[in-house]
Amino acid sequence: MCGRELCCCSFLGNFETVSIKMAKEQNISLNPSKISGNCGRLMCCLKYEQEVYEDKLSRLPKIGAIVKTEDGEGEVCGVETLKETIKVKFKDADETFFKKYEAKDVKIIKDVEKEEDKLEVENPEDLKELQELEKLEEMDKKNND
Repeated sequence: MCGRELCCCSFLGNFETVSIKMAKEQNISLNPSKISGNCGRLMCCLKYEQEVYEDKLSRLPKIGAIVKTEDGEGEVCGVETLKETIKVKFKDADETFFKKYEAKDVKIIKDVEKEEDKLEVENPEDLKELQELEKLEEMDKKNND
């Protein structure tokens, strides 16, 4: 998808485990046709980028968290992981407004638990295909161990 020669044909010799969780954490659409490579498995590049996402996500509030900003307290309603910015929703009487902040400029008052195992799929028909991809990845993991 990136336009380069396939990783498995050019330089990749060791196929590390790639999971659907990685695509979810990287905020990539859980559409099997978008996260699968030509081989039919999850794209290898998800593994290369995962460490950066894990590092950034560990420092960012999750959606639904309550944060304190220069404009008062609000609820996180969006996160741009790579930019380390968050979108905060404020409610003032009958009015609701939104504002973006750099993560370093907000303080987390109350964070929320992350729902790791819940898959939010755009198209319900894709769920079966995603589950098949997960089974393939599990088999690959067992074979590599």
